[in-house]
Amino acid sequence: MSALTKIFVILLVVLSLVETAGIVVYVNRSENFALSNKNLKDSVAAEKAKASAADDRAAAANDARVQAESDKVLIRNSSQQTIDGLRAAALEKDTQIAQLNSQLAQATAAQKSGGDALLVAQKSMDMLNGQVAELRKTNMDLQRRDSVNSLALVSLNNKFDTVNRQWRDATEQNSELQNQIKNAQETMHRAGVSNASPPLNNEALTDVKGVVRKVQNMNGVPMATISVGSVDQVTKGMRFSIIDRNAADPFLGYLKIERVEPNEAIGTITGPHVNQIHPGVEVRTQL
Repeated sequence: MSALTKIFVILLVVLSLVETAGIVVYVNRSENFALSNKNLKDSVAAEKAKASAADDRAAAANDARVQAESDKVLIRNSSQQTIDGLRAAALEKDTQIAQLNSQLAQATAAQKSGGDALLVAQKSMDMLNGQVAELRKTNMDLQRRDSVNSLALVSLNNKFDTVNRQWRDATEQNSELQNQIKNAQETMHRAGVSNASPPLNNEALTDVKGVVRKVQNMNGVPMATISVGSVDQVTKGMRFSIIDRNAADPFLGYLKIERVEPNEAIGTITGPHVNQIHPGVEVRTQL
């Protein structure tokens, strides 16, 4: 046998061994592949089941998401409506606040005006109270004066009654004296006494005293006003002597009554010291 044949036989044997080994390996591997394929199919089925469950969960989650988004949209819309309502309410509140602020400003201005008016009224009231107090004081003074005047009037009435009685008595006495003078004149006439003899000063029979109140010159005639009048039995034509006891010569002159009023009289003045006659000097009918 040649070497080539031997090599070929050897190669053939080797190839047979290799084929046998490959068949054995293939068979072994084929069984393993079937088992692995079966396991793989079972795993794929399980995974598919898991994937289906995951898809179901994903669908449920998606539905939940959609529902959540829908709920969120509803909540957002409701919230927006609530916000819009709150904004409208806030705007209305702002309007009310503005109105209240305006009313508060008006009330504050009115209160200030009222306060100013109250202050003016209080000042007026204080002034009126002061005037009332003054009027009360004046009224009390007038009441006191009225009481004093009433007492003075009563006293004057009593004095007038007394003077009036004295005047009536003096008038009766004067009439009686006039009759006596008349009788005396008749007696003097029968006795041969002339009628040209100086007349008696009839007014000297009534003792009247007063003072000079005012001295004046009327149309060149010196005149004086004295403090006694008809109430004191002063009559027109009566003559008074004017006396200044502080002068070197007390006798200043005479006053002849020209006009008589109840409490004063006016007359012409004559005498040696007419220029020295002044208010306050004494006048009297009897020295």
